[in-house]
Amino acid sequence: MRRNPLVIDPVAEADAIVELWNRHMRDSFPLDRSLLLQQLRLDTDPRLCLGTRDEGGRLSAMMLAKRAARPGPDGTVPATGYLSWLLVDQDQRGKGTGTALLAEAARWWKNHDVSTVRLGSDHYHLFPGRPLEHGAGWDALARFAHRHGFSAEGIECDLIADLRSLEAARSPAGPKDTGHYAYVRFDPSHADAVIAFMERAFAGRWADEIAEGIAAGLRPDDLALAVDTRDGSIVGFSRIYDAASPVRGPSVYWLGLMGQKPGGLGPIGIDASRRGEGLGMGLLRYCVRELAVRGVETMVIDWTDLADFYGKIGFKVWKRYEPMKAELKNLLQSISPD
Repeated sequence: MRRNPLVIDPVAEADAIVELWNRHMRDSFPLDRSLLLQQLRLDTDPRLCLGTRDEGGRLSAMMLAKRAARPGPDGTVPATGYLSWLLVDQDQRGKGTGTALLAEAARWWKNHDVSTVRLGSDHYHLFPGRPLEHGAGWDALARFAHRHGFSAEGIECDLIADLRSLEAARSPAGPKDTGHYAYVRFDPSHADAVIAFMERAFAGRWADEIAEGIAAGLRPDDLALAVDTRDGSIVGFSRIYDAASPVRGPSVYWLGLMGQKPGGLGPIGIDASRRGEGLGMGLLRYCVRELAVRGVETMVIDWTDLADFYGKIGFKVWKRYEPMKAELKNLLQSISPD
């Protein structure tokens, strides 16, 4: 029997969400309560969390929908909704439960003037797209997405390396000079300069994430900068993480699969006017050395299509995702009883 969707408070239901999630995804994407609550509490986008319960009152399906609220690079807020995640217990699949949740979310998106819905890739996301994992549940998600009008937009990857065997990790870390550039850790006294650089060079999501990270207590150790030593101007940045980072980034979401000494990187970027000078690779190598000095053994770089670039120093594809989107009008037609 199909269960009717209920609006649930994801913070209050965090334990139930984690339990349902890990019943199905522990081996591929193990979720812990601290990560879930971080994502929910840091995000400011409007959201709707839906669920169903079985006869015993246990959560048996769940969906998180969002509506973009931050301006994009052009200064306007896009008419974009997000299907952040959807999970239906095995005994509820094939009974219309997922479609009932999606229909409720679609009405909410329509009331919030959404025109396009993306699967994953939201601010404080857990997935950048549909995970390309193997198994019946993942195959069911693919069929569900295609049936409701979602189309693919390429492939994104998480990359992984064992720093114990990576040549780039063997040199000492610390400030590294390259000509008239230096790679250094973030100094909180320069927060305004960092935010101004991000807004100029990487307006939109990356700028928002750096500003929000600083406000949330980002450690100086967790932001690396490329600096022009002639005038002190910032020309590049990279977020890095280890197991003790107070703000946990996407590269270390899945700590349960990364061993005892995990770390990660992402995003990383160089000012467009300084590209072609080797700064990107230089900053990458600096960050790898920095994490190795901290004792990191397993390092992940999240959400990238530049596997060849990172492969130059030994990173390999670990997880793959398929970004997908649907026009809301088509999605509404797919769930219409007519």
